[in-house]
Amino acid sequence: MEYFLSIFFKAVMIFFTIASTLLAGYSIQNKYRLRKVRLSWRAGKMAGYPLFATVFLGLICSLGVLVYLTEDSGRYGVLACYVWIGCMWFISSYLASKHYITDYGIAKNINDPSQTIPWFQILDYVEKEDRKNPEYTFTYFEMDKSLVDGYKQLRLTVPENKYKAFKKIISLKLENRFEGTYIPDIDIKRIQED
Repeated sequence: MEYFLSIFFKAVMIFFTIASTLLAGYSIQNKYRLRKVRLSWRAGKMAGYPLFATVFLGLICSLGVLVYLTEDSGRYGVLACYVWIGCMWFISSYLASKHYITDYGIAKNINDPSQTIPWFQILDYVEKEDRKNPEYTFTYFEMDKSLVDGYKQLRLTVPENKYKAFKKIISLKLENRFEGTYIPDIDIKRIQED
């Protein structure tokens, strides 16, 4: 029984090592597939880094130091797999949590195509400046015809040091397109009298 558990444990370890490597490779491929990136920034929950992957990698590295200090050489192989899994998870999470602004649109998560919005799909945006890092809310139409309303929103918090560059890109890509549109003056009193 112990032999089968050992085999099962090693098989699971190999599976997760391969899966995390493939996920990191997929994320790296998606990052290099982006063309004409004008601006990008970290957007993770832990000082711009992904929370769970960072904590996991920190714990594994701490355990690695502990195993090294106790000279438990029998666990080096398992620990190496865990460190590799942690590094690959961190890479894929880090790249997926970054926001990319390109000439073609906004990529909030490079591993999720539904969070990549081309400029031509954006119908309107609102800028909220009441906090340290301004937040933009973009309203866009969804190309998927199965949706009932077809409209979605994307929220981006822009770091203070990227704000001017982001504002300039928004101005070039959206404000010029919206300049010709205006809201007509409507006399509410006259409409109510009729």
